[in-house]
Amino acid sequence: MIWVLCMSFFTLMAQHNALHLVENRGQWPLSVVAAADVQGGKVFLEKGAITYHLYDLGGLHSTPDEAAHHPRVRGHAYRMTFAGSTASDTRSTLSEKQTAYSNYFLGNDQSHWAGNCGHYKEATVQQLYPGIDLQLHAGGSFLKYDLIVAPGSDASQIKMTYEGHDKLSIANDRLVVTTSIGDVTEQKPLAWQIINGEKQLVACQYRIRKNEVTFHFPNDYNRNYTLTIDPELIFSTYSGSTSNNFGYTATYDEAGALYSGSSAFGQGYPTTLGAYDTSHNGGDSGITPEGIDIALSKYSSNGVLMQWSTFLGGSGDELPHSIIVNQDEELIVYGSTGSPNFPVTLGAIDSTFGGGPVAQPSGTGANFPNGADIIVARFSAFGDALLASTYIGGSANDGICDATALKYNYADEFRGEVELDEEGNILIVSSTRSNDIATSNAIQSFLAGGQDALVAKLNPELTQAAWLTYFGGSGDDSGFSIAENSLGEHYICGGTTSTDLNTGSSGVQPNYGGGSADAFILRISPNGNQATAGTFWGSTAYDQAYFIEIDND
Repeated sequence: MIWVLCMSFFTLMAQHNALHLVENRGQWPLSVVAAADVQGGKVFLEKGAITYHLYDLGGLHSTPDEAAHHPRVRGHAYRMTFAGSTASDTRSTLSEKQTAYSNYFLGNDQSHWAGNCGHYKEATVQQLYPGIDLQLHAGGSFLKYDLIVAPGSDASQIKMTYEGHDKLSIANDRLVVTTSIGDVTEQKPLAWQIINGEKQLVACQYRIRKNEVTFHFPNDYNRNYTLTIDPELIFSTYSGSTSNNFGYTATYDEAGALYSGSSAFGQGYPTTLGAYDTSHNGGDSGITPEGIDIALSKYSSNGVLMQWSTFLGGSGDELPHSIIVNQDEELIVYGSTGSPNFPVTLGAIDSTFGGGPVAQPSGTGANFPNGADIIVARFSAFGDALLASTYIGGSANDGICDATALKYNYADEFRGEVELDEEGNILIVSSTRSNDIATSNAIQSFLAGGQDALVAKLNPELTQAAWLTYFGGSGDDSGFSIAENSLGEHYICGGTTSTDLNTGSSGVQPNYGGGSADAFILRISPNGNQATAGTFWGSTAYDQAYFIEIDND
């Protein structure tokens, strides 16, 4: 019997189609067995090492101010060496040859020219250590390597030494290699054996000693059966934006595609052909004269492809607070805007910008000289059409939590959440200072304090509010998160300074706890017009509740 150490390094994305290994026929140093082009870099398999050359392509797109200069591309190379390896004295093989090939005729040194360099799916370095082979696999959009340990061989020989990186650490059982252009992260290794046809998990952990990484097995395992160490793969990628942009929210669909919602400070954020809006629309940001638009992007589940990417905004600043995808892969966006010409669709619940006093949330770069409104929008599955869009707001600021006691963390001003019920109706929770928003089937039809939470259930066309209500007391209140249970009841949470918040008398904490703020939780009936349960949750210090979820019960 043999046992196998199988380790998948961070997901490396192919630049074009399926990733492949290109054989070395003299175009690279003799120590290189094969190399693979990945998105944002190149990986070289050597006889006793793997070298990573990563770079940020954002520098290839020069800005107008850089037009007279060469663009700069930031890069970082580091090497993982199998310490004590005897591989330099052994041979390597390539297998699963593909029909394509590459040619390398670069420079004037003909000794490094090479043609008809084959593409392969697998490379094997034999006798990496005595009795241990290394196999590198290129499959689809990622690379993966296995360490195959023959019977009687010593797996503790395997020691991976890192050089050229900035930092090596373990965080939440994951291995993190820090470089100057970002972190390379590998999930906690999953180890298992098949014994008598049954998969049995084996505890496995990373161990670091200075710059050396080894595998540690807290419990023993059966040495007569194959052992596989297979970390769960994740991906990470740069957006490629040459304008400043900051991520605010993300979600996923049933196929595992990733959607991001961010602020974009200019035209340099990448958009795709045929997207709803490929032009940055401007704004009032104090950081850049170009202002802030919402940038929305969809990535494939393996990170290989930005499937679509679009701007959303008007002549003022916009920010996305929360996004979610429905069963038709349509993206729903909730956020805030300072634009009097934000794009709204025919029959919208509110087609007019209400505005409010000047708002300049500290440190975010956003500026709302004419106040802010809530916006909700729904995009087509391909990001090429705005299917529905509406303002929600009154004559004061909406969609911004600017109460002094309730903005504790960075960008707390831009919280709130969008969710969906089982019929695809859109649920939002936010904050407002307007006393003239049109409510419907409301628990509370008026603004009770300086700032209240605002909760609503909207139809998918955003032409009607099934119910829309204020919730607050005589102080300041924020709405941060919303969820629906199997009975169609809704739960919201947030923060409050109101000692008279109507949470009822049967909650686990019926009275305000004191301090600068308390958290609260509220249960709302399916038709939205009744608060069926509620509670404060706080102490004599600062407390708020930012997220709420519901279990199967």
